Amino acid sequence: MELRVVRTLDHFDEIQSQWDGLLTRIDPVPLPLTHGWLRSWLDAFSFDTEMEFRCVFRGEDLVGIAPLVRSRSLYRGFPVTVLRLAANGHTPYSSIVVDTSVPGEIRKEVLTALTRVGPEEVGVFFKIHENSELHHFLMNPASGAAKRVGQKPSLSTPVIQIDQTWDEFYGSRPRKLKKSLNNKRNKFDRSGRFSISEEKIISAEQSIVDELIRISANSWKSRIGNDLGSNSRSRRFFLNLIASFGQLGTLSAWIIRSKDKPVAYELHLSCDGVVYPIRADYDEGFKAYSPGSILEYTALKSLFESGTCRQYYTCADDYWYLSNWANGYQSLCTVELFGSHWTMRALYELEYRLIPLVKRMIGRKDRTVRPLD
Repeated sequence: MELRVVRTLDHFDEIQSQWDGLLTRIDPVPLPLTHGWLRSWLDAFSFDTEMEFRCVFRGEDLVGIAPLVRSRSLYRGFPVTVLRLAANGHTPYSSIVVDTSVPGEIRKEVLTALTRVGPEEVGVFFKIHENSELHHFLMNPASGAAKRVGQKPSLSTPVIQIDQTWDEFYGSRPRKLKKSLNNKRNKFDRSGRFSISEEKIISAEQSIVDELIRISANSWKSRIGNDLGSNSRSRRFFLNLIASFGQLGTLSAWIIRSKDKPVAYELHLSCDGVVYPIRADYDEGFKAYSPGSILEYTALKSLFESGTCRQYYTCADDYWYLSNWANGYQSLCTVELFGSHWTMRALYELEYRLIPLVKRMIGRKDRTVRPLD
């Protein structure tokens, strides 16, 4: 076994076929670990990081990958070096991959090489599945991954398994949801002003791309600088995804228009039978017509009736409106590893021993306080 480190985009491009070839042995293929996704992400978000994509080879066969980036950051106000998975809020989930053909003790060695942190580093494994091999390895003291390891909750992501008819699935949804949707759909239809369509996005030159950016600029996200109009990095990531996946025919947008005015959209990226709604926005001027709910309903109904996919992975937290749709969940978490240097030891003790202790003491104190009569 040999560990090689990819530090440039050009080098990453050179191993694209090997990288994606390893992922095909996973069911389903994990979209956020594919070359196309990571290439798009790196170009948009790695401006203050160094690539450290770790690759384990057996001969010339790639058998293990860890898409990591290194940066300087603040941890509880202290400057530290952070080694983290190449993921952020745009990423549905992340992980590392080891080929299933790698056996026993050798597998442990590969996992150790892919996750090792330096003495003065904090390793941040962000948005990993709680039932994954990576999580078990990092959290199991017997694995030897690290002596100072802590876990933080991240997301409980609703998922929808598409394994029955639309009528069966929709009929099993809560009555409150169906009543609310019926009212929204009636109001939407009575207006007589809207059209809904799904359109493939193949090129950034298509007019629909500008429409999606305009919708986002008129959404509530513009108030926090997270819309596609004002946030240049989010927009760049969106355009990069078109370049990476457009010609594959796996990128599409459900869009509502009011005559010629774009109103709302839901952007879908499909991979190995799983549909990821990677972004959705609506123009706040049309909020009264519930365009987001109408698109969710329309897109889901179409996915069930088309029979072309097996899962709708919401890419979100357990919001109340999504929980009404979901028939399953994926629990994600963040695992942190701390190096052996005394400063890393001190930060670990602060984060995972002292602060939780203080919180418990404050909680107990609050419970003992009684209101005055």
